Amino acid sequence: MKYTITRLDGRYSHRENFEFYLGFASSMARQAGPIGFNDAMIWFTNLYGWSAEIKQWHHIDRWTCSQKLGLPIAASVLARPSAHCNPHWSWSNSYQDLRIYVA
Repeated sequence: MKYTITRLDGRYSHRENFEFYLGFASSMARQAGPIGFNDAMIWFTNLYGWSAEIKQWHHIDRWTCSQKLGLPIAASVLARPSAHCNPHWSWSNSYQDLRIYVA
């Protein structure tokens, strides 16, 4: 399985909740990226439990935090992740973008 590790700094979204992402090739022709991505997802799920896709994770987290705290959604960004969001990892499989986000 071949992947790259990238530290999330000011240039990346989702850096408020995660520190790194593992990037996989989106093509089977280059290092069988989709197979490695799915193998890594199985490993993370077995170790840490299921996690929502990163866009859904972000929307669920913002909504549930704002509801619990009675805050506007923008203020909930400072709150901790909700019980619906796995704080250890998330993933993205958008076109040309196979990533696993890790806390």
